[in-house]
Amino acid sequence: MEIALSNGDELKTWVIAVAGNIFLIVLAVRAIGHYAKREWGELLAHFIAGVIVAGFVYASDSAKGMLTAIWTKVAGA
Repeated sequence: MEIALSNGDELKTWVIAVAGNIFLIVLAVRAIGHYAKREWGELLAHFIAGVIVAGFVYASDSAKGMLTAIWTKVAGA
């Protein structure tokens, strides 16, 4: 009986999802604090950061493709 070894894709996906969700929760809690203090600039910055993090967490393949395409255009490789 052979045991198939995983290449770690499932673990990577799980770690990215858990870490990303924890980061989003931290951003949401901090954003509520900024809203309560009426710190609109910080609230907007947290919202934008949350959108970017959510893009990397929930669409990681698309984000990787976009960053690869940008790097290819910048580096010319």
